[in-house]
Amino acid sequence: QWRHTNKELRGMERNNDVIDNVELDETDAKPSKHNISGLDQETVKNEYQEVQGKPQSGKVSDTNVYPMSSTPRGMAMIINNGAFQPQSGFNPRHGSDVDVQKLANLFQYLGFAVLVKQDLAQAEIMESIDDFKQQFEETIVDMCIVCIMSHGSGGNLVDIQGYEIDVEEEILKKFYNTQCPALQGKPKLFLLQYCRGGELDLGVEVPSEFRDALPVDKLKLQRISKLPAVTDFLIANSTVPGFVSNRNMKYGTWFFQCLVEVFKENAKHMDIRDMFDQITRVLNEKESNDSSRRKQTFEVTNRGFYKKLYFNPDEVLDEEYGNDEEYKNDDDTVSDKEEQIKKGFKKRVREAWKALVN
Repeated sequence: QWRHTNKELRGMERNNDVIDNVELDETDAKPSKHNISGLDQETVKNEYQEVQGKPQSGKVSDTNVYPMSSTPRGMAMIINNGAFQPQSGFNPRHGSDVDVQKLANLFQYLGFAVLVKQDLAQAEIMESIDDFKQQFEETIVDMCIVCIMSHGSGGNLVDIQGYEIDVEEEILKKFYNTQCPALQGKPKLFLLQYCRGGELDLGVEVPSEFRDALPVDKLKLQRISKLPAVTDFLIANSTVPGFVSNRNMKYGTWFFQCLVEVFKENAKHMDIRDMFDQITRVLNEKESNDSSRRKQTFEVTNRGFYKKLYFNPDEVLDEEYGNDEEYKNDDDTVSDKEEQIKKGFKKRVREAWKALVN
């Protein structure tokens, strides 16, 4: 039960560099000087969490809206690389465990079954993607979410050993209509958190205001006998090509701080693309507390995602998972190693996932 494992998932790592009342922001880029201390941290094993939602009553059928009434609503996988091997040349991603906790909580609030994997090498990432994709052949749900967090190099994702992974060729294409028939016509959301270059966004010293997004005309699609190879994709990158992605060592990445805040507040009544517009506004207001006053812009790519998507979170789930105040005000932290030995935790989450897919 999520209610009983909420604290167990908390992994805000104690860090001697964190100063009281000061937010320390880092980037997910490779350090220019390899000052890497040896990591004596066990690879976090697979953790499965499951939640069951209930269909919304009185749902109106609309060909311009993606159906979101299955139980569960969909399946979501979170891959977080936080502890990098010394030879990789990358520092640990302090604060990434906060993202995992908040995202798992959010996805369960939205009615998704959630699979969490941490600290994976390249082959393990590919195997996890293939196994996750296979679940959609065996379980009928309405949506797929894949969330990957790591460092980046040369515009690519890197594994815990520092090897680069071409996300487009090695991950996204696996979910195209030609390679994943079970998800044809169903929404697929990819949330990607890693640096896509080494440039810092220092902003400009010019006052500006956001303008409301212009209304988008509804697409009029004729009935056709074939689907394009790629449809129903939304890909959200935490930053734009060439730039770093910022992460707070205590509160997690800027992008997911904003995403969780906006989704928790608006998922009951707002379309997903409208929520991404809201995230843009919230993220634009953030800047680092150092003298550089860094900024950040995220990017959403639409590939044939032409319908509205409302998550329709269950009212019961809203009461259980919709309130984050307990987590925000809790100062207790445990290391990843301590987290894994808590009695019965891994057994509970694995049994929950098996109950869903069997």
